Amino acid sequence: MRRPLRVELARGTAPAAALAIAGGTVWMLCVHTDAWAGRWAGLAGYFRVCLLILCALMVAAGTWQAGRERRRGMGELLASTPRPAWQPLLVSWLSVALAGTAGAIAVLGGAAVLVGARATYPGRDWWWVLLVGLLALGAAAAFGVLVGRLIPFRTVAPIAGVATYVGLGAATYVDANRATWLSPARDNLRAELLIPGELHLAQAAWLLALTATLLVLAARLRWTAVVAVALTAAAAVPIVTGPPIGRLPADPRAIEPVCTTDGPPVCVARVNAFLLDDVAAAAQPLLARMAGIPGAPTRAADSTTEPDGPVPEQADTVWLNLLEQPRVFGGLATVSELRAGFRQLTEPFCDDLRLAYSPEADKAQKVALGWLLDEPQTLPDLPADRLRALPPDQQRAWFGEYLAAARACDGKRLAELGARL
Repeated sequence: MRRPLRVELARGTAPAAALAIAGGTVWMLCVHTDAWAGRWAGLAGYFRVCLLILCALMVAAGTWQAGRERRRGMGELLASTPRPAWQPLLVSWLSVALAGTAGAIAVLGGAAVLVGARATYPGRDWWWVLLVGLLALGAAAAFGVLVGRLIPFRTVAPIAGVATYVGLGAATYVDANRATWLSPARDNLRAELLIPGELHLAQAAWLLALTATLLVLAARLRWTAVVAVALTAAAAVPIVTGPPIGRLPADPRAIEPVCTTDGPPVCVARVNAFLLDDVAAAAQPLLARMAGIPGAPTRAADSTTEPDGPVPEQADTVWLNLLEQPRVFGGLATVSELRAGFRQLTEPFCDDLRLAYSPEADKAQKVALGWLLDEPQTLPDLPADRLRALPPDQQRAWFGEYLAAARACDGKRLAELGARL
């Protein structure tokens, strides 16, 4: 069996499968570096997103490999040898599965070097997330082999790949319930979230049983197939019938705040601690600009650390969304967008914004935001320069009055503040 396997790895579909999976993994990782940069759990979780593409490629490769053998009449040739009927099929599947998995691991190894250079939190159980994803590649190859054995036409391979992509993609839009965890592809495994340990084991058992069943069906081992199908159904039961999961719990250690020691306090989740210096450089000047103004926030924090439930409107914290900010080689993706997170301070706290809208109130809001961000005036007829021309204490007093009116949803007062400029 070793010699046929070596031949398939060198001359069969395996080399193309390895290149396709490696290329697909590189492409997917480059599309959203912000999802995994600097975070081990983020890399493992985003790999499960990559499975939308990678499983489709593995199905296409497995289908092509099995169909290629049937088109060349390998079944009749091997039937004349004393080898078991299932052995050539196992070699076909194993060559594609090993090559594709090796291609993915090679790219993930390169990504791991980049993550390790910046990561500040080792994470918990992320290797299980990664392992289940790798097992899914083997299951996808087995499904492809089954399809190729049943329908040996050349056009079936791309069709099977596209169908797999559509099926896995559709599953990500289904309402979250236990049955959706039968699919290995996930789109919501953020770095700070934890999958229950028993679910990891159940998914691994399900994928292994599914792989074996698909191969047995492809080999047409009827009685063995009955047993394999029963075992696969049994493996799916704990996933489908277990207690509802709902929203995945957060890793308490991952969301612990890590804060600056100098200047206005800025905090990020431990899993994002590698961003602290960059976030502080963007947020501290704005906090310092508001220091001492009644009602103004005194700290900025990563929204990942935000407590569950409604946050009081008079809270002293500006919550910053860092989900799309990490970069592979350091820094923030868009400092301007992070600073724009302070925009919420200047928006009226109204259930219906129309209650506080008027041309003068809108003008006051734009002036307040421009003053806070200390950005040059870009809109015509906007009296931002008039506010900046006032003495600093009067500028701060005006901004304090604006904050109070915005929080009270006092449209009349907001209009008066705009008219004063």
